[in-house]
Amino acid sequence: MTAAGRLGRARAPRAALAVPRAPGAAGGCALRAARGVALRAALALAAGLAAAAAPVRAGAQPRPAPVAAAKAAPGLRAGPLDGATYDYERPPASGAVEQGAAQAGAPAGAVPPEQRWLGRAFVHRLAAAEPARPLPILVFLHGTNAAQIKYRWMGGGQEGDVRRIAAQLMEAGQIPPILVAAPSAVLPAAVAVARTSWPAFDLDAFLDATAARLRGVATIDRTRVIVAGHSGGGCNREGGVATAVRASIPVHAALVIDTCMDVDIALPLSQSPPATHVVVSWQTMSWAKRPIADFRRAFQRGVEARPAAPGVLRELEQLQPTEPMPHDAMVPLVLRRWLPPLLSPDAAPAVPCVSP
Repeated sequence: MTAAGRLGRARAPRAALAVPRAPGAAGGCALRAARGVALRAALALAAGLAAAAAPVRAGAQPRPAPVAAAKAAPGLRAGPLDGATYDYERPPASGAVEQGAAQAGAPAGAVPPEQRWLGRAFVHRLAAAEPARPLPILVFLHGTNAAQIKYRWMGGGQEGDVRRIAAQLMEAGQIPPILVAAPSAVLPAAVAVARTSWPAFDLDAFLDATAARLRGVATIDRTRVIVAGHSGGGCNREGGVATAVRASIPVHAALVIDTCMDVDIALPLSQSPPATHVVVSWQTMSWAKRPIADFRRAFQRGVEARPAAPGVLRELEQLQPTEPMPHDAMVPLVLRRWLPPLLSPDAAPAVPCVSP
């Protein structure tokens, strides 16, 4: 079938914005990442969706044509996870030293209540094989949590389980062994309202606490930290993903998943450190009333004012989840879509444009 025929048959959402593509890089819905000296600077191709907006700056290469959806991936299996889960908190609980739990961060009395959290980390069997080998880590920030569910998206709640999503990708050989960790809000008021959720989230303190809890079990590679914020996890310009990208060591990538899309957070996201990939994904099936066009324009102005390093993503994309509950379905869709290309230095695997 010709490319035109495939384009006619594929149902792809509108694409908003992408960085200019590096000459000679692969096409389609794929991204090629190469490890740099201090951190992996990717020569990346973002997901190929139908072009609908102007490029970031003059001379940008046109976006690739949509590709057909990949073969459906098997569903997340039920049953025990093939790995171990470790719990900890900030500030550390009494007796944390004896338990090997987190010791990082300020003393208990000095940590503002809204910045306290319960941490949970998952180490897959494949990730535990070499405890001293530095491994990438996915840090997941859940959204609003008025129900006060502990460890939401990490075994708590009914929306899904990021541990299982990552485990499936590791076991299928789609990503290398990685660590998965997430804070769970302790103070309900800290995540009761999306636009004030995760105030002043301190990624450095979270990584310190996670590293302390996993001492002797696994080692974090801080040059390959991927932060994902879902819903309210990416709505606060003074917290959540927006402050995480300002960590002491630039994060490898920020995945902003179906958030508020407010204009005031577009600039800090677009002007993340030059070597940090930023991918903002959204759906309109269940959340259409957002200032998406204004966000896009503000994001584009930010990229033009402070461009990323060559080949580093500043990507906006509208997706089409096919599962029920589109807002929650965006989490597995985005993680399955972007973790393989972001973590694979020697390959540019196909990235489906819609849910498998």
